[in-house]
Amino acid sequence: MTPRLPLRALLALLLFALVLVACKRETPADQARAPGDPVEAVESMAAALRQNDLVRYGHLSLPPDLHARSAALWDRRAAEAEPASDEDAEKYDRLMARLLAPGAEEDLARDLDQQLARLEQEIGGQWPLMQATATIFLTAAIQANTELSEDEKAHGAEVATQLIDWADPALFTDRERGRQAIAVAVDTARELQLPTLAEARALTHGPAMEKAGIALAGTKSLLRVYGLDLDAMLDGVDAELVSAEGDTATVKVSYPLQGKTVAFEMEMLRRDGAWYGANAVRDAEAELAEAEAGIADLAAPASDGDGAAR
Repeated sequence: MTPRLPLRALLALLLFALVLVACKRETPADQARAPGDPVEAVESMAAALRQNDLVRYGHLSLPPDLHARSAALWDRRAAEAEPASDEDAEKYDRLMARLLAPGAEEDLARDLDQQLARLEQEIGGQWPLMQATATIFLTAAIQANTELSEDEKAHGAEVATQLIDWADPALFTDRERGRQAIAVAVDTARELQLPTLAEARALTHGPAMEKAGIALAGTKSLLRVYGLDLDAMLDGVDAELVSAEGDTATVKVSYPLQGKTVAFEMEMLRRDGAWYGANAVRDAEAELAEAEAGIADLAAPASDGDGAAR
C-alpha cells in the first residue's frame, strides 16, 4: 500500500495542477479570434471558462502576436527553470501514486473519519475568530495591493467576504461530502495522467493548458460538492457597455455569488479590430518587455570603468 498522506494534501492536487497554465495550441483561426465588440468579448471569455476551455480562453485574452510571444516566453522559462527539489518531487509523486492506485477511493475513504475528526478538533469553537481574522487580513491585503484599481479592490474585497461567509466548517467536516470530494480528486488525477512531477514540469504551453482545463473542471466539481457552483456563476455573467471611445471601452460585468450579485468594471482595449481585457494585455506586454530587457543585459559585453568593452 502506498504511504498515507493528509486528506487536505490530496485535495490540494487540484490547486497545484492549475499552475500548469499555458497559452497555445493550434486551433482554427475563427475559433481563436476575439470578437469585434467589447461586450461580446467578455461574454466569449466567460463562455470559454464555462466550457473549461483554457486554450480558447488564452486566445481570447491576448492578440495573436502577443499571445504567441507570451507562449514562447513561458516555454523558454520552463526549459531554463531549475529542477524541482528531491523533496518536492517525492511529495508530488507519492501523492499521485496514491490517487492513481487501483481502489484509491476505498483506500482514501478509510482515512476520512480520522482526518475530518482532526480537522474538527483543530477548528473547534475558534472558527468565528478565525473567520474575522481572515476577513481583516484579506481586506487589508487587497487594499494594500498597489497594482489594483479602486474598482478592483472593491470587487476583490466583496468576493473575499462572500467566500469567507461560505466557508462553513460544517461543510468541510461532513463525511459524505468528503467521500464525494475524494471521488472527484481521484477522477481528476486519472484524467490528468501526470504521475510524476518531472512529467508535469516537462509540459509545454499547449499540453499544459489542456491539462489546466481538466484541473479546472475538477476544481469546479470539487467546489460543487461543498455548495459553490462556479458554472452557475459563469452562466449568470451579464456584460453591459458603460462607455466606448476609440480603441478603449469599459464594460460592467456582473455575476451571481452565493445569492448575491457581484459587479465590477472591466477596461477593454481594441487591437486589430478585436477586443481584449486591458489588464491582460498590459501585463503581458510588461512581462515581455522585462524579459527582453533581461536578455539584452545578459548579451551586453562587460565594460571597464571607462565604459570600454572588455
